[in-house]
Amino acid sequence: MLRADTTYENRERPLAALIRKVSLGTVATACVIYGGAAGAELMLEEVVVTAQKRAENMQDIPIAVSALDESALENSGFDGVNDLSYMVPSLQFGNFGPVAFVAIRGIGMENTTAGGDPGVAMHLDGVYIGRPVGTLFTAFDTERVEVLRGPQGTLYGRNATGGSINLITRKPTDEFEGQIEATIGDYNLRQVRGAVNLPISDTVQARVVAFNEDRDGYTENSVPGGSEANDADNYGVRGHLAFDISDSASFVLSASYVNSGGVGTQAEVREPYPTTLAGPPIPGTVDFELNGETLVNDLRPFKEAKNVKESQDNEFLLVSGTLDWEFDNFAIKSITAYGESEFESHQDTDSSAKALGELVLSENAEQFTHEIQFISDSGGDLRWIGGLYYFKEKGTRFSTFYESRFDIIAGLNGTEAGVKLGGDVETTSWAAFAQGTYDISDEFAVTLGLRYTDDEKEGTNKNILFGPLFVDEVAVDSQEVTGKVSVDWKFSESSLVYASLARGYKSGGINQVAIVSAGRDADYDPEFVDTFEVGLKSRLLDDRVQLNVSAYTNDYTDLQFQVFQNSGPAAGNAGEATVNGLEVELQALLSENWAIDASAGFMDSEYENLVFDTNGDGIDEDYSGNELTRSPELTYSLGVTGSWDLDNGSNLRLRLEGSYTDEIYYAFLNREDDKADDYTNLNLRLFWTSPSEKFSAELFATNLSDEEQEGNILRGIGFMDCAGCGGQEFVTYNAPRQVGLTLGYKF
Repeated sequence: MLRADTTYENRERPLAALIRKVSLGTVATACVIYGGAAGAELMLEEVVVTAQKRAENMQDIPIAVSALDESALENSGFDGVNDLSYMVPSLQFGNFGPVAFVAIRGIGMENTTAGGDPGVAMHLDGVYIGRPVGTLFTAFDTERVEVLRGPQGTLYGRNATGGSINLITRKPTDEFEGQIEATIGDYNLRQVRGAVNLPISDTVQARVVAFNEDRDGYTENSVPGGSEANDADNYGVRGHLAFDISDSASFVLSASYVNSGGVGTQAEVREPYPTTLAGPPIPGTVDFELNGETLVNDLRPFKEAKNVKESQDNEFLLVSGTLDWEFDNFAIKSITAYGESEFESHQDTDSSAKALGELVLSENAEQFTHEIQFISDSGGDLRWIGGLYYFKEKGTRFSTFYESRFDIIAGLNGTEAGVKLGGDVETTSWAAFAQGTYDISDEFAVTLGLRYTDDEKEGTNKNILFGPLFVDEVAVDSQEVTGKVSVDWKFSESSLVYASLARGYKSGGINQVAIVSAGRDADYDPEFVDTFEVGLKSRLLDDRVQLNVSAYTNDYTDLQFQVFQNSGPAAGNAGEATVNGLEVELQALLSENWAIDASAGFMDSEYENLVFDTNGDGIDEDYSGNELTRSPELTYSLGVTGSWDLDNGSNLRLRLEGSYTDEIYYAFLNREDDKADDYTNLNLRLFWTSPSEKFSAELFATNLSDEEQEGNILRGIGFMDCAGCGGQEFVTYNAPRQVGLTLGYKF
């Protein structure tokens, strides 16, 4: 496929005759084929990333980063952050309704209320997204995705103890162009996506992207007229307006809006009803029988018997302005952004055909951010960057329970609901940071980075728990210095080794569902991690093979966690925890037609000191020695890509990829019910592109073996189950096998 891409450096190649990009799935690469039939040469092209907020060759920077360009994302069917768990080592994605859980190297977030913060920082075009609903975005027309693994205590310092995900969308160019795609598939899938680039004048360009997606749910509901979960009813639009102010200054105004409706992803209860139900009484109930009828929930995956009309209404809006101004020896970048997110999700908490319980999750949040960066040019022995960062967020989050088990309590107490947990939180954060790299010689370089962060949170918990409204004012604040130091040795023209020591920090939080009178703390402390990492980045066999290896040890202090107790969820801190790991990424061009890629991640995690009152009964229990949540011992992936130019000038491309995820614990208690089974995922894609590259077709099949894949497990609140059972077991499954066809046109 002939295609120009500004992601790559434009370097003159002797006898260059043909450039064909071959995506290697896990990490973006390019295959450059030049020369005639005799003496043709294959080599991997350089990949330029902005992981350190300047354009650099990915193989020249001493950090563990995976970069996927537009071709890699297209070939792997990238459609959202959840797909990265199959493409990036040590990354896990899960969700409970509209709430997303992203973890890297075992570190993410469990307290997803407005009082908590993510451990993996999410960025869209350089803007930090504070709420988990921010994983909603228009994936179509994404230029590349960069995933930084490990604590980012300097340049991405806000809460990035696990790592950072940077989504970079395509920006306007000075050519009129566009594309449109239409997809049909299983479960009545209908999707239309399009993008158009408009050169308005010599100094003004625009780019607009829009999409609409509808799909029936792949979870069957045996209740007549009941909703079928795991459908799709989404639409969105994104626009960029670029201004060339002068030869040295430019400004880009961006806006992105996504709406996700329908039923959406819903968890399923995966345990039979107990013989004695705890919690508020159920009218007409004798043990577990309701009016003489036994309560039954379907325990099979993708099979339900729910009476509640489950639904979701999620919205995400982000508006930003980015100014780039170049001077003789340095540049200034200013990013100002405003964002809004909100969601409301209705869930059947009992998964039965009876009106026992309905959970309504709701959140509204708005944020304002501003960052200014001062960046040196790339010449000379010293390269530096410094800047200031400001973040302001206001969020409101509630979990409200309705239906018969709770309505009777609400009526007796004269409250809106029998149980309502949540409140308001306002967060203010600012930081100053600086990082410099000095070339001691042509082979050796040292990097030093520091960041000072000031975080403040103020919240009001407004909780109803089988009684009158409980109000608690809470405030937490912290001031911390984090950073990194690294050395790297470029022992050949295309290979280097590095060693780094980094410190990460995540601000403390507010336990929005805490009721102090029940013996739980209303807040919890900041989280810290010290990471030592060594790595190798190499090109072998005349740049046909790329091998990157990183080994690390993470030592955590006051690691944040959350557990669902009998009367609601509670967040706290583990004394100490350790994660040791090894990651390998490999790409290889086998011939002009075939390429392979592979990745593997190994983790050994342990809570070294974790003592906690799990049941809220005043009795501490010791969980030291247990595995960390979302940290599978082994994950790996393998992809094979074949590409052939046909006699008529068209191109045929085949992509087969598989990935394996080991068993995962989703709660620090490490109970058997907290553990998801291992699984293997297989995807197959076949692409055809016309000689003019105007027309294209893609036939795809995902989860080819139709294997059951548990994507998330959540133990619910104890009062929804029998006394002492620890709450219901909610499971979210990854999608079953899906087959579809996409037709595309470029102009």
